[in-house]
Amino acid sequence: MPLTLPTHPMAVLPLKVWRPRWFDGVALVVGAVAPDLPYAADGYPLGFRAHAWLAPFWWAAPLALLCVPLVRWTAGRVAVHLPAAGPLRLRDYGVLALVRHRWWVTATSAALGAYSHILWDSVTHDTINHRPIPLRGLTSEAVPGWLWYEVLSKASNAVGLLAAVGLAVHMGRTRALVRWHGPAPDGERRPVRFWGTVVAVTAAGAATLPFQPYPGVFPTQAIRCLLIGCAALVAGACAVALVPTRHHLDVAGRRPGME
Repeated sequence: MPLTLPTHPMAVLPLKVWRPRWFDGVALVVGAVAPDLPYAADGYPLGFRAHAWLAPFWWAAPLALLCVPLVRWTAGRVAVHLPAAGPLRLRDYGVLALVRHRWWVTATSAALGAYSHILWDSVTHDTINHRPIPLRGLTSEAVPGWLWYEVLSKASNAVGLLAAVGLAVHMGRTRALVRWHGPAPDGERRPVRFWGTVVAVTAAGAATLPFQPYPGVFPTQAIRCLLIGCAALVAGACAVALVPTRHHLDVAGRRPGME
């Protein structure tokens, strides 16, 4: 199966590079991963069919409208704690905190991302939404021991991973985010507090994995790990946000008449 990250978003992120003002890049990614997120609830009475053909409208788009603002709020506080990473220019991603799109751009971008996921899965699985895939010929044998959809899955994963690396390097070397949105805002760094919180939340989440339903099912546990990582970064950002900045401390420490 194609990897939820980074493979699936690569089907739609080129749209952002092509027309940066037409698409919400964060929403494209959220929409592209949205169909797989309910796997985290496998074994709980919460599951639903996010790979249904209408799910991009009632699942991916509303999810993006809720999550994209949180991702943007978190991005600025996370980016300042990342290494520059040479050509990747990871700190440039802090500018996402300043970017805003109209709600319908965000919703449409998320729906496009989700549909790209469902269409991709339709040629790289034997079923989609618990039904046989439309192109039944893909379930026949391509080479001994390999069916056509399995070959396409492996090949598309390899291409997607290479494309993700290439896009990340391209975005960094061309300073694409800076060209589109301007420089990332300066943020106060609290590395001990930030990374301490991230590690603590990650460890706590990882400790629950063996006790979750279906602990041996890779797709289910992989999505849970993804969500734990996201929660850890949000928690780290919250921990940093709760610390007053030096500017606020200076202002609070002044006595009346000192100005």
